[in-house]
Amino acid sequence: MPEGRRVGVWIAAACALALVACGQASAAADEARIVSEERLGPREIVLTVETPAFAKPTKVTVDLPVRYRERPRRRWPVAYFLAGTMNSHRTFNELVDGLALTERFPAIVVSPHGDSGYWSDWYNGGAFGPPMYETYVAEQLIPLIDARFRTRPRRAQRAVIGVSMGGYGALMMAARHPDLFAAAASVSGAVDSNLAVNGLVLSLSSTFQGGQVDAIYGPRLTEEVRWRGHNPVDLAENLRGLHLQVRTANGTLDTALGEHLLSADSVSCAVEWGVYRASLSLYGRLQDLEVPHVWKDYGRGCHSVPNFKRELADTLAALKPVFRDPPKRPRRIDYRSIEPQFEVWGWRVRADRRRPLEFLELRGAGRRGATVVGSGLTRVVTPPFFRGARRVRLRGARERFAVPNRRGRIRFTVDLGEPSSGQQYRAGTKTNRVRRTVEFRARRG
Repeated sequence: MPEGRRVGVWIAAACALALVACGQASAAADEARIVSEERLGPREIVLTVETPAFAKPTKVTVDLPVRYRERPRRRWPVAYFLAGTMNSHRTFNELVDGLALTERFPAIVVSPHGDSGYWSDWYNGGAFGPPMYETYVAEQLIPLIDARFRTRPRRAQRAVIGVSMGGYGALMMAARHPDLFAAAASVSGAVDSNLAVNGLVLSLSSTFQGGQVDAIYGPRLTEEVRWRGHNPVDLAENLRGLHLQVRTANGTLDTALGEHLLSADSVSCAVEWGVYRASLSLYGRLQDLEVPHVWKDYGRGCHSVPNFKRELADTLAALKPVFRDPPKRPRRIDYRSIEPQFEVWGWRVRADRRRPLEFLELRGAGRRGATVVGSGLTRVVTPPFFRGARRVRLRGARERFAVPNRRGRIRFTVDLGEPSSGQQYRAGTKTNRVRRTVEFRARRG
């Protein structure tokens, strides 16, 4: 990336910082397709993808492992790299010299184009529709890459990494889809939009690619639940069971890294200070929840290429043993989401249609039962726990018994009382929070 472009990125983000410091339908995966492929070198390929998630085709850079062509029968893990604000699918290779960084990295690296979209599906004032970054990566790009390249197409061999805005995107996407990734890493990431500085940057970010202010989640005053439903700090408990890394510097100049007292470096220090506060916030939340993670405060360093290279080198080194010995699928899960219906770890949950937008939670969900927290009549389908069972006795559900289907799943309804009176976090509304535990007892033969 040209130096002027890099400076523009830092200045754009810092302008938002200075303002504070100084004064739903998703597209189906099979609707996305690769329409062209350009090989830039022995390891580097650029794909063009057509998808209804965007108004026009989007590009993605794929970096192959050094021995990919030499070992045609071997399959490889995949690491998805999410870039920062006003950056592109070329950022990993052109800004931080990704090909050199991954020369000994035993995985395919995939860099989609993110621009300034915060890796989210945009609210667009209630119109929704494109751009839909989360839908594209989680539902479309992953299966496209698995079909096109020799990957190991399972969660245990998949990671997501992000820098700055991409750090937010990586942990947000991992928290909303923890069954897609074994590992997630934030590198100088803006991982807490509840903080005023980081929230303001997110509000303005959509304007950097021609959108309205607050096009991503809507105005916080009326749509705070959408902000919190994507914020890594609010979703931190969903990250339990992943290999997590949170890395940051503190925003003070480090001349030993090659940072200098130029205007661009001064701006980058202000930006790093903002993401440092966000990273500390996430670190504290993970500590409170006792969610295992790697935390690295590098001390001096700004939002600069030398700092990114340092952090990324350590991130990639820490991922190598994870691919060799990935975290196991959790026996019981805790998960919270604002989506009216969701599927995670094989659990399928659908909220009451009368219920306004609010958090719905699964807690301690496993083979023996689950606790559901929310409001309204909530319908649940379990993973295939009950193959060979004649029926399952239920305690705490509206039904007394459930009959497993051919795959061994059961479905039941949980009565969480009357739906809340209005959207969660809006002034003047009452959010009902009813907790109900359902216990399972299978009868076989």
